[in-house]
Parts: sequence; structure tokens; C-alpha cells
Amino acid sequence: MGKKIWTFFIIWYICGVILVAFDLLPPWLEWANSVFLYVSGLIVILYLLNSLEKKFYAVIISLFIIVLTIFAEHLGVEYGLIFGEYHYEKDFGIQFLGVPVTIGFAWLLVVGSSMVYFLHIKNAFLYAILTSILAVNMDLIIDPVSFVVKEYWIWEGTGFYYGIPNQNFIGWFSVSFVIQLGLFYLKQWKGFSSDPIWEARLRVLYFLVMFMFVLTAMMNGLWVGPVLVLTIFTVMSTFSVRGRSA
Repeated sequence: MGKKIWTFFIIWYICGVILVAFDLLPPWLEWANSVFLYVSGLIVILYLLNSLEKKFYAVIISLFIIVLTIFAEHLGVEYGLIFGEYHYEKDFGIQFLGVPVTIGFAWLLVVGSSMVYFLHIKNAFLYAILTSILAVNMDLIIDPVSFVVKEYWIWEGTGFYYGIPNQNFIGWFSVSFVIQLGLFYLKQWKGFSSDPIWEARLRVLYFLVMFMFVLTAMMNGLWVGPVLVLTIFTVMSTFSVRGRSA
């Protein structure tokens, strides 16, 4: 089943890159964005199911990440906490606590695909820092596209980076750090069996999602974000490869 879902994702991704990056997605097909996020999150769940002996823990971890991040987003939407003040402009489907459930799956995608780059790191805080930098790096390209280009959500405040509040990136790092620190100790406690195929798929997942937003940004005249994000990713992935091959 895992291979079929991965193949489905690749096909859906190729269609999505063409439609989204070149602004060809018709209004009646906006629901495809939600499907993309659900499938991306599902891939992370499948990775956890393949990496943990007790499948129950994989389900609990996935639900924990989804619920915790939705709650964190709820604090932002309702009270302006953690990320800053903002509201969602378009319908992303079913909501929980005023936040689209798809956002929880998006967080699952980012957290899961970031962690596989640094599974070899033995220091808990270094691991949490490095994986959280990758999480913030993803948001550095997701936010300009979603806010400036697509207007999926609107920021009430402002900041030096495309008008996005600085608090948002601090919030992203903080939430990711807490989750990744918990995952590190859970990994030590319960143990993650190495699955090279799924780990590679998640690394590819991170790159593909990042590339889609980078391409969309460039197609809409945003160049600072893509250059910054690709630079950070190159440095981080190089560090990851050297660490895994040492």
C-alpha cells in the first residue's frame, strides 16, 4: 500500500506543480490543495508505521503532532499568540478550533520530513535545533507564496520579510523544537528501526514540497525567498549527508 500511495503522491505532485506554479488551477479545483496536504501527511504516517514496531505509537505520535500544532495555530488565529495575528482567507476544508485540519497535516509533513535529515544526531538539543531550522526554512518559502501570492491567509501585523511578522518564524522554530525534542526522546525510548527507503522518500518529500513553493514564488516575481531557502537547504542537506556518511 505504501508504494501505491507514494506513486499517487508523485503523480498528484506533478499535476500540482504545473497547475499551482503556473497559476492554472481553476477555482473549482481548489480542493486539490487539501488532498495534497492530506496525502503528504499520510506519507509521514506511513513512515512512522514502518519505523515503529508497535503501530499504535505511530498513530499516537501522528495525532499528537496534528492536534498540538492545530492548537498552536488556534492560539495564533484567536489570540495572536505564538505566530502572531492572522486569519485564513480561503476554505481549506474541515476545521477544528477554527483552524483547517489540513494545517495539522501540513505540520506533520514538515516535522516528519525534517527529522529524517538528522536521525543520526545523538545530541537531543542539536537534533532539535537542526530539524527546527529545516522547519523554519520550509516556512520561509511557504509563507510568502501562501500570503503574498495566493492569499490563503492574511497577516494582521508586518515584518521585514515579505510583510510577515518576525514572531511567526520564532513561533515556527519554537513549536518545531518542542515536538522534535519530544520525538528524539521517544525515539531513544521506543526505538526507530532504520528504513532507508522510507527515510529517502521523506527527504525527497521535503525537497519536492520546497521546490514547488520555490518555483511558484519565482514565477510570481519573488526572488529573495527562493535564493534564501535554497541556500539554507543546500547547507543543511550537505551537513546531513556528511553526518550520515561519517
